[in-house]
Amino acid sequence: MILKHAVKWIRPFFSVVLLFSVLLTSHSVAGATGLMQPATSANLKGIDVSHWQGTIDWNQVKNSGIAFAYAKVSQGTTYTDPMFSTNLQGARAAGLPFGAYHYASPSAPYNPDQAKAEAQYFVDVMKNEGMGDFGDIMPVLDLEQPAATGTLTSDEIASWARVFTDTVKSLTNRQVMVYTGDWFVEQYNDFGGKLSDLPVWIAAWTRYGNTQPPAVGGWTQWTAWQYSDQGSVPGVSGYVDLDYGPTSIDALRGYLTNAPSVPAVPSNFTANPTANSVQVSWSPSANASSYQLQRNGNIVYQGTATIFTDTGLLENTTYSYTLTAVNDQGQSSPVNLPVTTQATAQTVTNVIADKSQYNSGNYAKLITTAKDGNGNPLSGATVALTVKNPRGSITSVTGKTDTNGTFTYNYFISKNLRGTFNVTVTTTMANYHSSSASTTFSSVK
Repeated sequence: MILKHAVKWIRPFFSVVLLFSVLLTSHSVAGATGLMQPATSANLKGIDVSHWQGTIDWNQVKNSGIAFAYAKVSQGTTYTDPMFSTNLQGARAAGLPFGAYHYASPSAPYNPDQAKAEAQYFVDVMKNEGMGDFGDIMPVLDLEQPAATGTLTSDEIASWARVFTDTVKSLTNRQVMVYTGDWFVEQYNDFGGKLSDLPVWIAAWTRYGNTQPPAVGGWTQWTAWQYSDQGSVPGVSGYVDLDYGPTSIDALRGYLTNAPSVPAVPSNFTANPTANSVQVSWSPSANASSYQLQRNGNIVYQGTATIFTDTGLLENTTYSYTLTAVNDQGQSSPVNLPVTTQATAQTVTNVIADKSQYNSGNYAKLITTAKDGNGNPLSGATVALTVKNPRGSITSVTGKTDTNGTFTYNYFISKNLRGTFNVTVTTTMANYHSSSASTTFSSVK
């Protein structure tokens, strides 16, 4: 998340600032006296992204072993990341715990109302972009940009961050984690240790020799550690930030005391398909206020009902349905159900004349039979029959098959009309493909 174009000049400049700070204050840099804990194989792995990563294949990301993800949602009071909604839907469809961060834009002179306004904007954008539960994992304040104009003191930066986090907490009933870099904390004299009660997501990249993050800002333990800004993960094009998290995803949730828990996973998720529709149903989940149903990664239903019929589908096609239960505190783990629609049955049509030649002035008996693909008679099928006589005149009739799947039509042959008669017949029936057949007969007198 740290500004890439700033890295080249930030560190030399800040080394001068740090030296000056040490000369003026008895407070020593914590990074010089201790380290935070190392990461182990038990720590969850995560990534953080923004629009710079473009379109992401979140299924590949999850399948690679990534256990959580954060995405930029907002900055200041006017900017919304254009990829946030897409990232949110993709990550959740893949079943990956997902959270949002706000890129802070403090400015001098210090104004707490600015921090409140950015906090309100952050919360509003989360709601407007489809994250009304404020994330599966706790919201984050990205604090890495020096004052846009003028200069803020370390106390003012800490106060700005405190106003922001307190405002977000009051609006969401969620803890707020602070993302920042060790260099930024040191620039602002460790924030005077005034933010150390908040969970920290520390940026300290291993390519700069950080095998463990330095203990800065009064923090001695990280909740998350961004250890690389040049990572590679399947499903993401180019570089992506890599992170360690806690050993349990619950430690990232950030629900405050007495907050209701996320909903239970929906149970008894079943489907009843037809050729062109699927009716899905499920049992109510504890603590759920609504449900979200996706088909092949696209939302097809959001609401409180526990039954839904998805229509307009292709026959004999497999669809993947994903169901989650939702409340203000987040959403359940998804439950997936592949469903294949039925193949529409075929009609099998046959038509005969009960003898090949007729005397003019007689009736020709034309017998149509309709069966399904398994050879069973189709009762009630609609039969459309036409007869074209040797002079080109056409007779058309319609009827229904009887319980034996048979429709009989007696066609009168005019006297002295000789030659070949062409018969065509088509049968149709609901939920069956239509079929056709043809035959000929002749008159001899």
